[in-house]
Amino acid sequence: MKFRSIIYVVQLCLTAGLVAPAAHAGGFQNTDQSARAMGAGGAVGAMAGDPTAMLANPAILSFLDGPVFSLGATVIVPAERFYGVSPSTVDTKMQAQVLFPPSICFTYTTPGGFGAGLSVTVPYEMQTEWDQEWVGRRLATKSDLRVAMVTPGISMKFSDDFSAGLGLNLALPRILYEQRFALSVPGDSSVQPDGDVTHDGSGNVCFGVTAGVLYRADRMLSVGASYRSHINLPIDDGRVRYRDIPAQIASQYAEGRFSTRLALPNRFLASASLHPFDWLSLSADAEYSLWSEFQSVTVTYANPVRPTVVAQLDWKDVLNTRFGIELAFADFSLRGGIRFDRSPVPDATLSPGLPDAGGTGYALGFGYRAGEGLVLDFAYAVMQYDDRRVTGSTLTAGPFSGGFNGLYSSQTASLAINVTYSWK
Repeated sequence: MKFRSIIYVVQLCLTAGLVAPAAHAGGFQNTDQSARAMGAGGAVGAMAGDPTAMLANPAILSFLDGPVFSLGATVIVPAERFYGVSPSTVDTKMQAQVLFPPSICFTYTTPGGFGAGLSVTVPYEMQTEWDQEWVGRRLATKSDLRVAMVTPGISMKFSDDFSAGLGLNLALPRILYEQRFALSVPGDSSVQPDGDVTHDGSGNVCFGVTAGVLYRADRMLSVGASYRSHINLPIDDGRVRYRDIPAQIASQYAEGRFSTRLALPNRFLASASLHPFDWLSLSADAEYSLWSEFQSVTVTYANPVRPTVVAQLDWKDVLNTRFGIELAFADFSLRGGIRFDRSPVPDATLSPGLPDAGGTGYALGFGYRAGEGLVLDFAYAVMQYDDRRVTGSTLTAGPFSGGFNGLYSSQTASLAINVTYSWK
């Protein structure tokens, strides 16, 4: 599904694009790292049994059993349309995109409740691509963002019912952002062409932490809480490249370098799981992300001719909620989930490079015990985002009076599969 908590990183990409020559300067988090999580609507912060849930709350490690290995992949297909720029109602459809974020997780838990685990995931990934000649080409034609994360974690039981865990998040970002921009060719009385600019950069490995606790009362009720820290992700040597530049002015657009600082916000998660019967589990997560920490972002260029740009963001904190149900039988499980997401991005800075919106997601899942210790999980989810009719945009692109106003409409379909094996 569309990724909410990487919005700050994406906005950086937008800022880099908006400061192209002749222009005026001003996410996404994948919470479902397994098919079981997706099938339960992402509400796994207190649901023991899924090793990938250590990303949400490392204290879960203490309630696993022995060594467990999980391998999974998700296919994500976003769809986006833009109607405008107002008062026009021209319909532009984003070109088809398919994402394949993988996940690998290995955990080991002793009989005494000491657990250790290691996961490798891509919890932040997004792509957009629009036609090279579309109405918003001077804001965005292509964006590609991913943050890979390696997370080692440990957990310890302090009683039969209570555990605490700690995880280290090693994050590695990669961004690419393309857009068209207006050129001015001296002595050319014909229609002025557009050039193309690409910002492309990677960051070094950066660190954050996750801490969590989990309490299980007689296997009937589980409650948990976790905290994921802010992570700074500096990009110190990104490349700026130009294409489609007429020969007579090509020397003005030599390849250059830029630097900036991306970040992921502080996040708090509260979770509960109820087991009224052996065959029934109900789960709920509430996640609060402090996007108001980020009011502006700065992009600096190595070329002294290009001025440093500070873009205003004005985001707000958001609370997202997720709910799931699981019906367990002898060798198979059925799951369902619903989620309610909100967007921290105001209308003023909403862009086709980040067509973000709040919405409601629905999921179905199926698990099958294929053999001793071997479980196969499948899930399908659809996220239907609220239409966003923007009337107060501060972004400009081309010869439009006012901002880049119009209607954004989007949805995302996801399919996940996981293979989990445990040695008893």
